Amino acid sequence: GCARRVEETLRRQPGVTDAAVNFATAEARLAAGPDFDVEALRAAIDEAGYTLTPIAEGSGVRRDREQSEARALRRHAVEAALCSAPVFVLAMFGVEGTASRLVQAVLTAVVVFGFGASFHRGALVRARQRTADMDTLISLGTLAAFGASAWALLRGGPLYFETAAVIVTLILFGRSLEARARLHTSDALAGLAALGAREARVLRDGHEVNIPTDELRPGDEIVIRPGEVVPTDSVILEGNSSFDESAFSGEPLPVDKGPGDELFGASINRHGRVRVQAVRVGRDTALARIVRLVEEAQASKAPVQRLADRVAGVFVPIVLGIAAFTFAAWCASGASVASALEYAVAVLVIACPCALGLATPTAILVGSGRGAELGILFKGGEVFERSRAIDTVVFDKTGTLTRGVMTLAEVVSDEPDFLRLVASLEDASEHPVARAVAAGAAARGLAFEKVQDFEAKPGRGVSGRVGETHICVGTARWLQELGIELPEALDRSRAEIEAGGRSVLIGAWGGRA
Repeated sequence: GCARRVEETLRRQPGVTDAAVNFATAEARLAAGPDFDVEALRAAIDEAGYTLTPIAEGSGVRRDREQSEARALRRHAVEAALCSAPVFVLAMFGVEGTASRLVQAVLTAVVVFGFGASFHRGALVRARQRTADMDTLISLGTLAAFGASAWALLRGGPLYFETAAVIVTLILFGRSLEARARLHTSDALAGLAALGAREARVLRDGHEVNIPTDELRPGDEIVIRPGEVVPTDSVILEGNSSFDESAFSGEPLPVDKGPGDELFGASINRHGRVRVQAVRVGRDTALARIVRLVEEAQASKAPVQRLADRVAGVFVPIVLGIAAFTFAAWCASGASVASALEYAVAVLVIACPCALGLATPTAILVGSGRGAELGILFKGGEVFERSRAIDTVVFDKTGTLTRGVMTLAEVVSDEPDFLRLVASLEDASEHPVARAVAAGAAARGLAFEKVQDFEAKPGRGVSGRVGETHICVGTARWLQELGIELPEALDRSRAEIEAGGRSVLIGAWGGRA
């Protein structure tokens, strides 16, 4: 109901063509024209009984707010439970006496009017706007139970203090869990955003200067050294290297790139020093668009949620009507006012925790955040709803189905020292293929020798001297460029292994592969 009212208020404002309000994240997303005025929106939302706070790009306001809210709700829920527990025990186990009744009254008052004050404030705001929401039900239900019990305390009769105290406590715990779920999702988004670099080494007047990535502009020339994170989407001007793009593609193998090739911000430079030119910065980078896509998926509404919103819009008035009818019907049947009030309060209390309005947005929020952690992006809430009918999944990237780490699968050679010599050379490289070979040899108990004159050729292979032997290890094409021919049997074996989807390295020394 709250979300619908805010949406309708926003849509009525000049310049706003569409608005979507996510109750779970307490955020509104607008589509607006040139005559859009933030102050006018703020005034309209204030008049509707809510508050509007614009969020700057990347400001972290949402996460700070959610952390503070989650801490406060958890503390209030625990403290309310400590107060409610004695009330519950005294009421449920029939402990009678004036002292017991007074203790229940005092502790319940602390819970209802202290920890439950936010419900009453919300109900009051809605009343001033001549509307009602879940706070209205919670406030009416708990106040009715407390008021009836207070009357019984003075006049004698059964008490219902535990009902009011426990309802407030349970709802506080529920909201605490929702807040924790929101915070968990924010952490997932923060983890995505943290993949990017914080600083960039920019060329200014021929000198390298470190600046925050927020200050980058399209056209800036940037130097990226081996092992560094690419600070923004860019194109290579000078140099060759291989780049780990697994954060975007899921593929474990680095991609070899040179002048004219495009780079994603947040990919990792594995080898050479390159000079690049910034193409897209800030909110226009691929990483920023991915983060925005996840946020939009969380803010979007599944068809079932739109139905829930419509139902929630009339839910509270209907419940209030049913409660009033219940009270009147029991009074008309000759029941005492106290009994009629008890049944009316039961209707209000049972209707309080409205799972209908909370479960769907919370599920989408947590599901999309968990998906982002696992590298799965959902385009919108409708996708969640439709995914239940999926019975076949087609993957177009091998990296999606692997552990993301290469392993040594097979060694084909009649040279007794082949693996030891090749692995000694590969151990000097940081390339994932080289690490796989070295790890495979170590697992077989082989000891490595010292390497001299080591040289890496991105996209081709490595060379160096192991003992007195000069060794080259790499692709068949590179060895052929060096004038080393592959025997027919070896070439046939290479083709068979590659047909099985494996990557093949060939070692050569003494002019023989």
